Amino acid sequence: KILGLKGLMKQNLYAQDYHHAFIYGEKLFNLNHQIEEIYNTLVKIISKTNNWHKLIQINEKAFKFRLIDKEIYSVNKSIALYEISIIKKHSDLKDSINLIEQALKLRQYFPPYVYHYTELLIENNNFSKAKKFLYKSWCQFPHPDYKSIIKLLSKKMKVPYFQLADYVTSSTKSLSQSKILL
Repeated sequence: KILGLKGLMKQNLYAQDYHHAFIYGEKLFNLNHQIEEIYNTLVKIISKTNNWHKLIQINEKAFKFRLIDKEIYSVNKSIALYEISIIKKHSDLKDSINLIEQALKLRQYFPPYVYHYTELLIENNNFSKAKKFLYKSWCQFPHPDYKSIIKLLSKKMKVPYFQLADYVTSSTKSLSQSKILL
């Protein structure tokens, strides 16, 4: 049975039928989670199908079976939460914010997450929280991608860009990234 499922999974992978490859791969994983590279194969398939809820489920099982360590578990779960947050951005803004907050707990101050979270806060008209979060994020991990989100926030708050950039960089003026931003 295991050999048959493995063959069917590989056959569908070669045919780029990721949906069926995942079905067989998941059955294989549930039968014997210690098959070499099954977890990594499933993660790759999930990234092709954008089935992020399945990534959370597979990740939980792999962590429970001690196939992955805490760091890989956190990174993969945060990726799934981030991707689901992006999908829900247009249909349920509050849920999207909640999901990205969970992702940020797993990977604090990761620039794509910070950018997305700040963008959601701005869209939700929570400018004060966005401003404070950008300040904290810049203090922990200054990143050049924040320039455009700072511009957007300054426009929405109706304050000059330089004033907001000065606030964000106020405790890190000596850093080269802060000088570049200003």
